[in-house]
Amino acid sequence: MKLLSNTTHKEVAVIDDLEARIIYQKNGLLVVDKPFNIPTSGRSLDDDDCLQYWLMQRHGTMVWAVHQLDADTSGVNLFVTEKRLVSIYKKALEDHNSVKEYLAIVHGNPTWNQCEEFGAIGKIDQRSLGITPDGKSAHSQFTVTKKGPEHSLVTVNIFTGRTHQIRIHLSHLGHPIVGEEWYCNPPCNRHPRQALHCHMVHLPQMEQTFIAPLATDLKRLADELQL
Repeated sequence: MKLLSNTTHKEVAVIDDLEARIIYQKNGLLVVDKPFNIPTSGRSLDDDDCLQYWLMQRHGTMVWAVHQLDADTSGVNLFVTEKRLVSIYKKALEDHNSVKEYLAIVHGNPTWNQCEEFGAIGKIDQRSLGITPDGKSAHSQFTVTKKGPEHSLVTVNIFTGRTHQIRIHLSHLGHPIVGEEWYCNPPCNRHPRQALHCHMVHLPQMEQTFIAPLATDLKRLADELQL
């Protein structure tokens, strides 16, 4: 394993734990099953509270994030080890044929089996995001996968990548994510993080598909909620 010269024994332990989360590593692309409770990127390259930092320690040189997942969102996260690949994979992700599929555990049982949401997302005040006519266009598709007594498992496909898009759209539809603190009134404390997981990224133009099984804590939550 190639490490930076100042890597500590503690950091080595974290890096070793990360090994099991590597989904794919070839030709400059590095795909990770991101754990929850850590963001994709930090405030600087020296910020050790992010996945990018630890991948840099593991790789021994610069690593770039192709897309961002919220700190509490787990699942498929793409990085590259060559800067020229950033724009290539960003463009691939934005292609209308690409699939970015998430799994979410939500409150309630939707009356629909499938729903398209186009609510524009933007600032509704100085500190909050939400649905607003002046926001940026956003498009999400929701499909009910399974219903429990009081909750549902929903498969989500997003066609744009606005900040907190899935969380805001589901809340707007009246089915906020379990564990949601910002877009649920009152905030949900049923689970210590929002129950959202990036399950699959499919890039047909590159003939690549990456899958991360539902995170262990969300599997337990689904069982508890009879999903």
